Amino acid sequence: MNSFAADWLRRRAPFDAAARSADLGRRFAAALTGAPSAPRRIVDLAAGSGANFMALAPLVGGAQDWLLIDGDPSLLAAQPAEIAHWARGAGWRCRSDDDGVVVDTESARWRARARRLDLARSVEQVDFRDCHGVTTSAFLDLVSGAWLDRLCGLVARGSRPLLAILTVDGRREWCPALPEDARIHDAFTRHQARDKGFGPALGGRAASHLAQDLAARGYEVSTARSDWRIGAEHGDMLRQMVEETAVAANEAEPAASALIAQWSERRRAQIGSGALALEVGHLDLLALPPGRQ
Repeated sequence: MNSFAADWLRRRAPFDAAARSADLGRRFAAALTGAPSAPRRIVDLAAGSGANFMALAPLVGGAQDWLLIDGDPSLLAAQPAEIAHWARGAGWRCRSDDDGVVVDTESARWRARARRLDLARSVEQVDFRDCHGVTTSAFLDLVSGAWLDRLCGLVARGSRPLLAILTVDGRREWCPALPEDARIHDAFTRHQARDKGFGPALGGRAASHLAQDLAARGYEVSTARSDWRIGAEHGDMLRQMVEETAVAANEAEPAASALIAQWSERRRAQIGSGALALEVGHLDLLALPPGRQ
């Protein structure tokens, strides 16, 4: 796995786990219909190294068959080791075979199969009618409105429930505040809207766009805040967030480089003295099709 991607996914994992809405996860699980003895089939888009599978499989319970789709071969290759480490930590058996990774709990068997797919160009190749539900995590703020409309059409055509986790909603609250925060946040937000391969990114508007589209198709939509809370004790994560913010703001507004450098220096000093905290706004969204409400 790409070392930067590996480090970032592992660093963000505890913040993701603390932020996820367990209530929406349980409601998603309850909406997965099918024969009682058959595995629940779930498609996870932009699956990375398998975080959604690991978080949601215990909530879904029973036999499961997950299809973990991503365009990055290094992340797909990392899934077996990441899932095995998680499963063994929980006291479950885990093995790999030609068809993916199998986790045997005391009461059920969960299979996770990887598929490489360029979602920007080829999301239509996913057969959503062959699954019971669709999930995605920390992804939809990277896509365009046009691409998200395509996805909604495909999900609604199959009348499948959708659980979208940890979508950035545009809020960043630094504590303590600094006078430069507003200008830097504006530049950072403009950078977020750049094309990430899916067209101009929705950024903080993604969850509302998704909610409006699926509601117009008859879905019942529920949201829950799933904010990261990065305290003074998480110095490494705070340093990464300051650096990420400064780089993006500089790229969006080079004329403000001196102001951004001053802001970064002050923030790093606050990290060093244990005086900085950050809240990053996210939303979890559950969309249930007609008849599952």
